[in-house]
Amino acid sequence: MNYFYGNEAELFAFYRIPKVLITDNRYGNMKCEAKLLYGLLLDRMTLSMKNGWLDAQNRAFIYYTIESIMEDLSCGHGKAGLLLAELERYGLLERKRQGLGKPDRLYVLKFMFGSIDFRKPTVQTAENRISANPNTGC
Repeated sequence: MNYFYGNEAELFAFYRIPKVLITDNRYGNMKCEAKLLYGLLLDRMTLSMKNGWLDAQNRAFIYYTIESIMEDLSCGHGKAGLLLAELERYGLLERKRQGLGKPDRLYVLKFMFGSIDFRKPTVQTAENRISANPNTGC
């Protein structure tokens, strides 16, 4: 029998990356690592909600240090900083520096543009796309 032992159950814990980051042309030139980082940031939002991390305007924020990003993505300090900056350029992240050695407050911003009518079902008509994005090499 193929039982799960110890923390092997984590094999079925997943990070979610919004499909629009892959399919929408607005994000066509975004690095794959930045898209992955956005998924990690979204995952951390659940922790923020549990901890009640809301600012004076009732906006949720997270703490995710450069060192933690470096460890999670197996990258260097420069790369982690560039990925955060890329998310800011695409309007997916806002950083608030706190100073005094405190980590930045990160505001994960919505990836949707405009308003969505959730009463109208959306129908996907075609899924035939090129398997690799030539702009990102993914």
